[in-house]
Amino acid sequence: MNNLFLTGRIGIGKSTILKKVLNNIDLSIGGYITERIYEGYYRRYIAKSVKNPNEQYTIVRSDSRDNSKIWFPEAFEKGLAPLLDKSLKSDDIIVLDELGSSEKNIDVFTSKIFELLDSQKIVFGVLKDEDCEFLNNIRNRKDVMIIRITEGNRDHIWQEIINTLKSFI
Repeated sequence: MNNLFLTGRIGIGKSTILKKVLNNIDLSIGGYITERIYEGYYRRYIAKSVKNPNEQYTIVRSDSRDNSKIWFPEAFEKGLAPLLDKSLKSDDIIVLDELGSSEKNIDVFTSKIFELLDSQKIVFGVLKDEDCEFLNNIRNRKDVMIIRITEGNRDHIWQEIINTLKSFI
C-alpha cells in the first residue's frame, strides 16, 4: 500500500494537516495544493505546484452573491495533468490536494490520477467527502488508505500520518 488520503467535512483541517505533514518529512515532494483567494464577492480556487508555487492554475471561480461557479477544465487538462506527469518521473511523494467530483469528467486528469495510484510512488492527498463514481473508485481500491479527520483527532494525527507515509518507503 502506498496511497494515503485524508477526508472529512469541509473546513475540518484536512489541507492544514497535509501541509504540516509535508513540512515535516524529508522526501522529494511533487504534485499540487489548492488554495482559496478572495477577490471581493468572488473566491478563486487555484492549484499550485508544490515544487514551484509560481506554477498555478485557476480551477474554479465562485460568486458568493448567488453561489454560482465557473469551472476551468483546461486547468486540469493542460496544467495539472502535465504537472503530475513530471512529479511521477521525479518525486518520492505526489500530493493531490484535493480531489472532488468536479473533475470526474476530465478524462486526461482522472486517467493521470489512476496512473499515479497504480505506480510505486507514494500518493498523499485529500478526498472531498462527496459521493461520485470517480471518488468512490479511489476509496474502494485495496491499495488506498483513508484517514477521516475529525475535531477529535485533527490536532495530533499528523505524526501518525508521517509514520504511515514513512512505512510506505
